[in-house]
Amino acid sequence: MSASNSIGLERLEALLAGDTPRTSDEARRAAVLAQLRDATLNAPEALRSRVLATAPARGTVFARRPSRRLVFAVIPATVALAVTAAIVHGLTTGSGSPVTQVHSAAVSNGVAPSAKRFAIPPSVAGGAVGAGGQAPSPSAPLDSAQSTLAPTGGTSRLQQTDASLQVRVPDIEHLSTATRAATRIATSLGGYAQSVDYQTPRGRNGTAYIELRVPAQNVQRALERLAGLGTLVSQEVSVKDLEHALQVQSAEIAQLRRRVAALHQALTDPSLPDAQRVLLQIQLAESKRALAQRLNARKGTVTAGTTARISLVLSTQQSAVTPVPHRGRMSRMLHSALGFLGLEGMVALYALIVISPFAVLGGLAFAIARMRRRRDEDRLLAA
Repeated sequence: MSASNSIGLERLEALLAGDTPRTSDEARRAAVLAQLRDATLNAPEALRSRVLATAPARGTVFARRPSRRLVFAVIPATVALAVTAAIVHGLTTGSGSPVTQVHSAAVSNGVAPSAKRFAIPPSVAGGAVGAGGQAPSPSAPLDSAQSTLAPTGGTSRLQQTDASLQVRVPDIEHLSTATRAATRIATSLGGYAQSVDYQTPRGRNGTAYIELRVPAQNVQRALERLAGLGTLVSQEVSVKDLEHALQVQSAEIAQLRRRVAALHQALTDPSLPDAQRVLLQIQLAESKRALAQRLNARKGTVTAGTTARISLVLSTQQSAVTPVPHRGRMSRMLHSALGFLGLEGMVALYALIVISPFAVLGGLAFAIARMRRRRDEDRLLAA
């Protein structure tokens, strides 16, 4: 029988808790427990060697951290490489001749396949405008302006012509004269001015927006005379063929007319039942309404093909050509190098923003793994 059974489990727990022994046997056991509490247990050297031999080596689990010298060497090298690349870019791109910016006529994209667009460059000079809106003075002949105007078709097919011109005049007085002359030009060619918006704000450049309608056969002459009202800044001409649309509308109109005639003929039959007569009358009314719509649409097509629309902008603004400030060769090189260096900085900042979350996650994973490794080593050494 064991000692714990001879004295009872309750007495053994009382002795472990520090109770006073009652018998000599309990006193002997209490002395043994005191010796066990005061004793220091040391693992044998053979056991410690075996545990250390089975522990993973530090060099095989985690890579060595880069030294501070390497970090302090990489950062200046990277900065020096970026500056060198910027200098090389400045030397290769900044040694060219200076460029002058010229505002030219804009050509619209996305034109229909049947449309043709033309654009001309600026810098066409015209003279002062006379009282009757005639050609400019001999000092600035109209022929130079006419030679740069875009063609406007000239075929026998039905075409829609839309044109827009921007003309610059010297001052407000010439702006008023040119506005009146533009309306007279349209009237003399058989057209009219649909709208005129004349603006002369105090202390600012004056502008006149004029919408003109002229016969299609006179659009070329109108453009030539309007371009002579001042300095032609820009021009855009759009020619769209309407012949196919006119043929389709005419075919639809002929078909609807035949349908209306057939319905009229059917309604003259006296033996026609009342229900069928009402149905034919409804169909006749719908056919007449569709015929009126097609006739109106063809009329609009013919009007668009026989009357050209011209949008004219007269302005006193003197900034058709904006020269770039002249820079020397060294200034251009420095400007190009600084611009390239700024681009590199933007790329580096963008890369840092993208990589920073992954760097934070990697650092947390490394710290957690290191804590777990230290805890496992302490546990093994304590055993």
